[in-house]
Amino acid sequence: MENLQNPVSGQGKTHKNTAPKGENMRKHHAPVETLEAFEKRTQPGRERVALSDIHFPQKTGNMSSLRFALRVVDILCISVVILLSVWNAYVGINQNSVIAPLAAGISGAFGFIMAMYIVKAHQFSPAESYGKHISRVLLGSAAALGVWLSFALIFKPLTFLPDSLAISGLMATGVLVVLHSMYFISIKKRQKAGDLIPTIVMLGATESARRLIEENARTRELNILAIFDERLSRAPHNIHGVPVVGRIQDMLEWEALPYVDSIIVTLPEMAQARKKVFVEQIRKLPNRIAFVVDEFEQLDTVKQRITQIAEIGMRDIAGKPKSGRHTFMKRMVDVSISGTALLLGLPVLLLVAVLIKLDSKGPVFFKQKRHGFNNRVFEVYKFRSLNVADEDKDAKSQVVAGDSRVTKVGRIIRKTSIDELPQLLNVLKGDMSLVGPRPHAVGMHTGETETYKLVEDYAHRHKMKPGLTGWAQINGSRGPLHDAASVQRRVQLDMEYIERSSVFFDIMIMLKTLPCLLGDKDNVR
Repeated sequence: MENLQNPVSGQGKTHKNTAPKGENMRKHHAPVETLEAFEKRTQPGRERVALSDIHFPQKTGNMSSLRFALRVVDILCISVVILLSVWNAYVGINQNSVIAPLAAGISGAFGFIMAMYIVKAHQFSPAESYGKHISRVLLGSAAALGVWLSFALIFKPLTFLPDSLAISGLMATGVLVVLHSMYFISIKKRQKAGDLIPTIVMLGATESARRLIEENARTRELNILAIFDERLSRAPHNIHGVPVVGRIQDMLEWEALPYVDSIIVTLPEMAQARKKVFVEQIRKLPNRIAFVVDEFEQLDTVKQRITQIAEIGMRDIAGKPKSGRHTFMKRMVDVSISGTALLLGLPVLLLVAVLIKLDSKGPVFFKQKRHGFNNRVFEVYKFRSLNVADEDKDAKSQVVAGDSRVTKVGRIIRKTSIDELPQLLNVLKGDMSLVGPRPHAVGMHTGETETYKLVEDYAHRHKMKPGLTGWAQINGSRGPLHDAASVQRRVQLDMEYIERSSVFFDIMIMLKTLPCLLGDKDNVR
């Protein structure tokens, strides 16, 4: 078996290939597979690429939030450089007034910041070269400096000192070039490893799929992993190197599906019946789901928002991710508050750990696999509150009031929710957030039924990271879920939070959490 690098994503993703040497290169350049080639390729003895042979790139970052973070860095650096440079130029001149240097510095910094935004200096397209990227930075800087000097010369050349402003602007340009060179090298390295690039799968081995693959070969914005098609017997083995690997049911059972960012339906407008069938089967998933907009499709663009992916029109159906600004700000709040809380609460954490060891035999911490963002499984940390012999890591039996499995110390820390504090480590790691839907254990049961089977939209609560607290918890839905109605209410509140999510909403929920915990007599943990 040979390892074949996927030419579409260019990310070094490998899968097994049984084609003779040289055949793959010919296929990569063929715009559409001919009937003769199809018959030759599907002769007995040839096998499709298996799902197990598709390897994911190691993803650790989000490009949207990274762009926002880099904009913040640019704003801080530009502001500091220009303000200090302008202020230094004014030392000994107009000593009795700070208005002129402040006005000059602020206006200049604002101009450079806006110029970087206008020229899209933070896009970092995978197909963009270093020269093209730096030319964007230089173009924006030149425009900002030109406008800045023009205003100084036109309005008050004696007050605003154009020579000093020119030097400040050139210094800011130099700093931007250095910063963006560092950004470019770091981001390119990560993109080549498959990080920071959305991973997608497509439903439908169609002309639209071929068109998207060809556009992506030019833009390299996506890591296209595979294609699924219900009509597998008549589908090609690959389209421009992207393997057609199975049917929708195969995708739904694929253990790697939680790590797919988007599912793109590539059926044409005329296949409305098949589209509906596809959507019915996948709409319960937390992944982003979108249709490729057919070039002949009639759309009300006011009611149906169209986005661009690899310069192909897309109509989002479900799961559109939050903006980079929202993701970045939420993460900054998570890191700052959880880090501070761990430091300040360290004496309490150590005391609880000692009490647990003195109270009963066993480890201090309890670890359990739970579902997180996009249904991904992670290990959550808690202080152990049950006897070791009675621990239920499969969550088939939820803890109820007066449960004999709970230790003496466990009753206290569960009542006050102190047992949840180690999850601050999960927040720092990035598996959880301070606010979000509470993570449920893998295999959790409500009664005799697995909890996720009781509510049709259950998986939608995984569209955001799980949280230490949430909208459901401050509205009384905390503790064990006894029946289908309580699961339905929990999911409804979680989905309401996802729709309303913002940093200010999170802060409000955190402020309301403590009074709710102390005054909650009904929901015993």
